[in-house]
Amino acid sequence: MATIASPSSTTIYLNAFDKTIQHDGIIKTIDDDYWTKNIVPLLYPMWDSDNDKLEVFVLYKDGTTRMNKTKYTRNQKTGVYKWISYQFDLSPFTTEITDLSNNLIDKWTEYRQGQENDLERTLAAAFANTAILNWTKVALIRNFLLMESDWTQLGDAPITTEQKAQWVKYRQKLRDIPAEQEKKNASLVVFPITPSKHAVLADGLNYLEDVSHYYTIPQSVYSKFSSRIVNYLALAISTIDIDEMPVTRITRASTSTVSSSTGNSTLDDILKMIDEGDFGE
Repeated sequence: MATIASPSSTTIYLNAFDKTIQHDGIIKTIDDDYWTKNIVPLLYPMWDSDNDKLEVFVLYKDGTTRMNKTKYTRNQKTGVYKWISYQFDLSPFTTEITDLSNNLIDKWTEYRQGQENDLERTLAAAFANTAILNWTKVALIRNFLLMESDWTQLGDAPITTEQKAQWVKYRQKLRDIPAEQEKKNASLVVFPITPSKHAVLADGLNYLEDVSHYYTIPQSVYSKFSSRIVNYLALAISTIDIDEMPVTRITRASTSTVSSSTGNSTLDDILKMIDEGDFGE
């Protein structure tokens, strides 16, 4: 079926044949059970019936709407019945369409939140199964520390030129961890202390030129990162456009796409990547 709208121009997009709903640029493929229990009652019998089936409904951001349907129609000349697609006139149903749109958005939100909660619970369980610090977790913690120090590289950061140079050195040391320490067990990886902690230390030694300026991640510190790791992985589901409609995909911490997925395979892909240490590169 041809695309009739770009995600950027739509508020809600429903494809009844594919059982997909798109809102806020994110498309969800609804599982059969949820569709039957929660979506079908919104559509049947007013918008969808056995002989007059709903194909697509779109509410555009400018307030206009469109509905494509397919009807089982008899050819008057040949007497043969076949399915004919047509655009349904929605002009007499302003109130009903508003109700339909609002209800679909509510159900999309409910479905998405349920999926994300299930995903986060399963990810949390996967990480709770082991207290061992592996390289996947090391790489993610390294990424978090880099993100937390991004502010130091802004032009108007409230630090001196000397302090900024130290932060640059700190951030480079974080980036070098995989290359410089790849042969180590993850639990023995050392992280640089921040320039702020070095200033408090006041040991008179040049920054990051003594072993006392490095530390390993104790379990107590790792525990503080655990929930953040889970949230980060759960949010590693992004959307890209295919034929102008978004498709849910799993992505690495970088921008490269790993695999497209819908439904439960999303979780399977993420857990597989955790096992293979394929996040946080």
